Amino acid sequence: MVNKLCTGRRSEAGFTLVELAVVMIIIGLLIGGVLKGQQLIANAQVAATVAQVKGFDAATTTFRDMYASLPGDIVNPGGRLPNCTGAPCNTAGNGDSRVNGDFSNAPAGEEISFWAHLNSADLISGVDPSLNAVWGGQFPAGRIGGGFHVAYFVGGATLPSPSGQVGANIRAGHYLALHNVPNGGVDAIGFLDANQAFRIDSKLDDGVPGSGSVLAAGAAAGANGCAANATTYNEDFAAATCNLYLRFQN
Repeated sequence: MVNKLCTGRRSEAGFTLVELAVVMIIIGLLIGGVLKGQQLIANAQVAATVAQVKGFDAATTTFRDMYASLPGDIVNPGGRLPNCTGAPCNTAGNGDSRVNGDFSNAPAGEEISFWAHLNSADLISGVDPSLNAVWGGQFPAGRIGGGFHVAYFVGGATLPSPSGQVGANIRAGHYLALHNVPNGGVDAIGFLDANQAFRIDSKLDDGVPGSGSVLAAGAAAGANGCAANATTYNEDFAAATCNLYLRFQN
């Protein structure tokens, strides 16, 4: 009887403090590894997006050197660019040295053929104009999400956006819009959080949402917006409220 009782008590024994400590350490290491991995992925996405912007700028410069014209604006692309016999690649620009468009509306004309011309000249990858108005189709997808449109802004006013911190008296020039609506204007909702936007802005410009060559757009300024004001991103607000305008080729 004694042996049976002792055996029963031993079989009902729980974890020792040492065993529990080991389990807690393992769980902590796993959680720490996951969080570290997520941070590494986030950092890589920011770095890759910055590299994309620089790559588009370099590709555009190379195209201008090769063809003495901007992609999208070239007047006879079908006769000069390789594999450019169908729309939108063979759509002629007007030769005014601008990629004409309007960020408030769905891309058309030179905004679309800009990417098709760079693709035809084998200067960028990641677009397939035959897939029409989708990221990775007529427009390149962003490494961090969303994708890019391009257009020329005449300057001297606020960049067109439904709402948000996009500055005033903006310099004229070509801008890339990084946002999340393939077949529409820059949306008011945003898809980047403020810290992501700040890090991209800091790597390419001054880290200030309302000035310089990188400008914040998206949700309206304020406590629940992309930017608290023209000088400060809302980095303590985790919601995805930001889009960006990135000035290039100027």
